[in-house]
Amino acid sequence: MNTAFHQDPVNSITMRFLFVCLGFLAISSLAFSQDNTDMMAQSTRDRINFTNLTIPNNGNSTLWGIKGESGRLIGNPYLDTTWQAGIVKFYGKLGISANADSLAGVPVRLDLVANDVEIRAGAKDIRSAQANRVRYVLMNNTRGTTSLFINAREYRGEADELTGFVELIAPGKLTLLEHPSIHIKRANFNVAMNTGTKDDELVLQKSWYVARDKKAVKFSPGKKAVLELMADKKEQMEAFLKAEKPDLKSRAGLLSVFSYYNKL
Repeated sequence: MNTAFHQDPVNSITMRFLFVCLGFLAISSLAFSQDNTDMMAQSTRDRINFTNLTIPNNGNSTLWGIKGESGRLIGNPYLDTTWQAGIVKFYGKLGISANADSLAGVPVRLDLVANDVEIRAGAKDIRSAQANRVRYVLMNNTRGTTSLFINAREYRGEADELTGFVELIAPGKLTLLEHPSIHIKRANFNVAMNTGTKDDELVLQKSWYVARDKKAVKFSPGKKAVLELMADKKEQMEAFLKAEKPDLKSRAGLLSVFSYYNKL
């Protein structure tokens, strides 16, 4: 009688499995002993191909690729990374003296993510004050002038939704304000197409606001918006816009428009 027909099928499967495992171990030992950093070892291909995940021998494959670096956070949280001499006015007393509520002539910069004012006390000594403790910051800027950043809570209306500071651009009966903030542009890497970026990016954004009697509304610059806002001086403003042709999308152009209106 042929004994092959009386073999235990479970034992037969088990033996085949053990042979496969021993084969895997032998191939693994060989693969890891080879110093090949330029291409996948053929033994590794054989192991993967055994599971029906075929990798062409020419190395072209849409399934497998070289693992790249993980994404990073690029950019910085500052309105301006440069330290500028400034004056910081606080809401409360500092405890330095009975009347001290400000620091003058100190290097400062605004962190728009942490929402605080950084003050450099030494080469490696940086202190920070939360925006809700600071009434305003008057500081030099890269344009060679000074900028005044006022706590947004000093204004009402749509400014109630703002955090941090607004920069005073043009004071007067119609006050022009600019609110700087940081937006996080999220990574958009597409694994299947291998396109896009893995990095999140910090992007500086600025929004315009106009305040009348401390009540602020968001403002989208344009000729029509300017004339509607300054309707009480419409004829003079139309003449000014026609003669001067200010760039209503630029800081300098809007400053000239609001400065002129506030003098009428």
